[in-house]
Amino acid sequence: MPEDPHTSRYRLLRGPWGIWIELTASAAVTAEPPARGERVSDGAWLDTTPVRTHPPTDRRGLRLSAEEADWLRHGASLAAPALASRAAGAHTLVTVHRVLFPEADFQPEGLAAALLQWAREALGLPPHPVEATFDRAANRYAYDWGPHAARPPASSWSSSTGGR
Repeated sequence: MPEDPHTSRYRLLRGPWGIWIELTASAAVTAEPPARGERVSDGAWLDTTPVRTHPPTDRRGLRLSAEEADWLRHGASLAAPALASRAAGAHTLVTVHRVLFPEADFQPEGLAAALLQWAREALGLPPHPVEATFDRAANRYAYDWGPHAARPPASSWSSSTGGR
């Protein structure tokens, strides 16, 4: 499993505007639970600290809010069964190092899809079917995550840690 960061570019254009997200992350497998990150499921961990504390004046990436980080966690939870089957009995820590997107054309749900795409590209996980359609009346994309909830649970992080 690669420990070097991999950058994935998620693109969605099925309406008058699109979503573009560049996500850089790495994965490490350990025998014991990692010292950092948040447990997503048995054997799967996510560390969003680098993107939750990114300096707001650094134009090479964005600082994510707690809600946005929840969508990364949702993507990790969808990838967790495949991660667990690849490293049975071990712990896989996915660290998100950088996220970049145009804030004008953005939906936080796209972060979950971007993380799933990253997992497929970087780790060779099977694709997780995610359907997205454009709702013209709402002027936004509607994601269908399959049997999983359309919205991740509320963040366990304090909202006082800030966003952009």
